[in-house]
Amino acid sequence: MQDKDPGLFRKWFWNTYDYLGTLIVINILWILCALPLVTLPLAFAGLFRVTGRIAAYEETGLRDFFVHARQDLGRSFVLCGLYAGVLALLAANVFFYMRLMDDWPWTGAVLGGVMMWLIVFVCMTAVFTLPLAYRNRAPVRQIIRSGVFLALDNAGYAFVLLLAGSLIMVFSLASGIGLLFLGIGAIGVLFSTGLRETLKRYELSETSVLEEARGWRDLLRPWGNS
Repeated sequence: MQDKDPGLFRKWFWNTYDYLGTLIVINILWILCALPLVTLPLAFAGLFRVTGRIAAYEETGLRDFFVHARQDLGRSFVLCGLYAGVLALLAANVFFYMRLMDDWPWTGAVLGGVMMWLIVFVCMTAVFTLPLAYRNRAPVRQIIRSGVFLALDNAGYAFVLLLAGSLIMVFSLASGIGLLFLGIGAIGVLFSTGLRETLKRYELSETSVLEEARGWRDLLRPWGNS
């Protein structure tokens, strides 16, 4: 009989720990690729290809960051462009409605609040669509549709993932060195692991022995997969 399936954050911790060395390098590569901004989709494609394989307990390494990123570059540009456009439009609406509060306080506050929650929801869908885009070769519209469905059907779970990812980013930015060496990679593993755990609700699959819970004494063991 299998042991009880460990929780999301325990799996995320051990997935990050097992590939700590790889994730540090991936994190640096992501930052270098993201700096010109126009290559940000390339950075996301490489990040989630590697972290998706980590979450699936498959062998991976630096080669996957580049080889698979080239294959998915077109879809990555479309997906990132759509999210950037939608978020920019919603942010502009928030700014507009905030200014409207001078003359119409209640109307501006309500409509501005709605726009803010729409921004949160769009980000909640991204928690699923970003790792999902590099899990299969479905069209972008199908990926977005799946992300919206998963966010609606698992709203609390998606919000927790988004909140946890945001907290990791905040701590990484506050420390400086965390953003450079691990923050982005840890968020990628979190979202990829979260997607895999969510999809288990819709797929008939057994828990792998690799997912069994480990204790803190296992921290003394080297991360042989990195």
